[in-house]
Amino acid sequence: KWIPYIVFAASVVMSIGSGMTVKFFPLFFKDEVGMSPTEVQIVYVIVPIVMVMCSGLGTSLSSWFGRVQTTLLLEISGVSCLYVMVFFKGYLDTHPFVLVPIYVARTALMNSPYPLQESILMDFVPKDERARWKSLESISQFGWCGSAALGGFFSDRWDYTFTFFITAIIQTMGILTFSLLLPLVPRREKDLSRSTSNS
Repeated sequence: KWIPYIVFAASVVMSIGSGMTVKFFPLFFKDEVGMSPTEVQIVYVIVPIVMVMCSGLGTSLSSWFGRVQTTLLLEISGVSCLYVMVFFKGYLDTHPFVLVPIYVARTALMNSPYPLQESILMDFVPKDERARWKSLESISQFGWCGSAALGGFFSDRWDYTFTFFITAIIQTMGILTFSLLLPLVPRREKDLSRSTSNS
């Protein structure tokens, strides 16, 4: 019975972290890295393509490793990319051809587990309550939008990299929250009915 609450709590935490930075990446590329508006737009054309590829990879991996395990693997990899952007700022800001692939990987990895998370939520929520849980996504969206103001304050007070660091910390907390599902969600979906009857 705790599974939907854990999924929801992790989603809210991750949304708060993402909202702090996602609106500021284009400004970061333009102001600090020195990329042209055209180059920045090319990056944002590439991102959804890689995201689709990572999502397909995640679905394939989940059949072998489990949905929770695959989600954690993808998100840990994504947050690690953000930590790399923070701690190697001096080098990466002057080498955009290294920075951009790291950013693209980070964005794709962090967004690709969404179908797996949704499938976990739907599997462990009664059919008559699914609409209610889906409507709670608006809370995550509100946190995403509200945290953008905080991200703007941090960026003005310090710099974009400091905001990225705070985001990485918050998303690490979200990953730790999601990891609580490891003993609750079976690795293989064929064991789902037994898990559901015991939850």
